[in-house]
Amino acid sequence: MENNNTEKVSKKEIKSQLEDSMNKAITSLELPAPSKKVKKVIKKSSKKLASAYAKALKKKSKKEKKVKSSLSKVEKALKGKNKAKKSKKDKSKKKSKEVQVQVA
Repeated sequence: MENNNTEKVSKKEIKSQLEDSMNKAITSLELPAPSKKVKKVIKKSSKKLASAYAKALKKKSKKEKKVKSSLSKVEKALKGKNKAKKSKKDKSKKKSKEVQVQVA
């Protein structure tokens, strides 16, 4: 169920997979068939687990995205593509210097 790529997985999919695996685990233990109460507990617990797992996946993907963007910024800076743009103040200072040179 691990996704190394950036493919999104919904809570619903995670919940259904968890619920199925819990039911399989119970049947493999050779326990009696689950009653309504047991099914309800399984459903609730799989829902909570899915929510927690979805949050963890989202946090992980955000972290990876942040690292990737910072690396691309560093690469651009090293290549010289991301030069700092001059502000209006810098341009006005440059013009005033040119005026002073022409007067003198």
